[in-house]
Amino acid sequence: MTENGRKRIYAIVFGLILTGVTLAGLELLASLEAPPWPARALRSTPPVNVQTTDFTGLADKPWIFEPYNSWGMRDKERGIAKAADGGFRTVFIGDSYLEFQLTRLTVPGEVERRFIEAGQPKAEMINLGISATGPRSYYYRMRDVAFALSPDALAVFFFSGNDFLYDGQGYGQGILPSLVSEAPGGSILGNVMPNANWVLVNRLRLSEMLTTNKPVPQEFDTLAKIARLPPAERTPALVRHVKRYYYPDLTEQQIAAIFGRDGDAFWQAYTSGKVDDESLQGWLLNLMTKSEVEQSPYFEATTKEQAARLVKDGDIQATLSWLTAMDRVARERGVPLVLFIVPPGTVDPDYVAYWKPWPRFYAFNVIADYRQDRLLEALARTQIRYVDLRKDFAGVRGAYRRSDAHWTDKGVEIAANRVYEELRKLEKR
Repeated sequence: MTENGRKRIYAIVFGLILTGVTLAGLELLASLEAPPWPARALRSTPPVNVQTTDFTGLADKPWIFEPYNSWGMRDKERGIAKAADGGFRTVFIGDSYLEFQLTRLTVPGEVERRFIEAGQPKAEMINLGISATGPRSYYYRMRDVAFALSPDALAVFFFSGNDFLYDGQGYGQGILPSLVSEAPGGSILGNVMPNANWVLVNRLRLSEMLTTNKPVPQEFDTLAKIARLPPAERTPALVRHVKRYYYPDLTEQQIAAIFGRDGDAFWQAYTSGKVDDESLQGWLLNLMTKSEVEQSPYFEATTKEQAARLVKDGDIQATLSWLTAMDRVARERGVPLVLFIVPPGTVDPDYVAYWKPWPRFYAFNVIADYRQDRLLEALARTQIRYVDLRKDFAGVRGAYRRSDAHWTDKGVEIAANRVYEELRKLEKR
């Protein structure tokens, strides 16, 4: 070998060593900021800290101060290892239908209470629900965290409203995984440098929760105060907020025409005075306005036939591929999995009636209904154990929040009853 050849080899080796040391150093530095596992693998940003919000005048809602555990989950503290004398342990995986902060109850918590009341005080229903996530995140959350908790069963919640993926986003599609991802197990950096992945996602605001709506300082409490203004002042204040932070190019008259439609109809969801009264949220105001001012067939679907023209076969198959992957890896581990299909608010007559003045926004629900029908047809051809919760909610009034379509406490109770029944079947196997 020539002298120049040896020098090139030495340079390459030295470069590789230097790169490795640099990356190791960066990962070590990132570990000083990133939380320990499993929190690091679950949530890339802290949960919305409603405990710091100014709730002056909202003393009727003490339940809003629901604590989070050290994993960043809306749950009590849990151990990684299952106790030797522990009871039936189920891990729940899903989105805001498991986490939602603005109701007193959670489905896992209510299911656990039912087990305890049935004489099983050591039963554990572990909540790994994270808002604004979908099937891809569910898969890696299950694979990389849930199995490490030694579950006796897995309960996966799929929301037909926004959990669908599009053609080309299916399991195994794409040449390479993402470089960085909110679901670390699905990214290159997350598998090699999990702490650095967490820091990048956190600092660059790459989580789905933070990219779906622009950040507005203190928006939650600002909107809460607007909702409690005298009737004559509410809509003008809301209009000013939407114009300032979301649609500065629209006139106040244009925005007022949206939220002042049908008289005081919009405010009916926010002035009941009930314990689970609803809360104004910025993303809803944004989407309501967007549906009225943007020309898109997705805001014009009022029938099943119109929805059918917008939904591709590839969308259903891409979505099904992740659900199938979850079921397959659960079977390989010998852990039974139950998939619960959460329907949109169309099952609740009160929700449907509330949105009649805004058919362009409601079109989202028409499309969601059609997608759910297609998914259920596809699921029937698989071995996946699934439960269509639409049958439990159909025609029940007051089970869904009219604003954001999450379950009310009544809805949580309905879901918990069905989930408890299904888990008891697994427990007895």
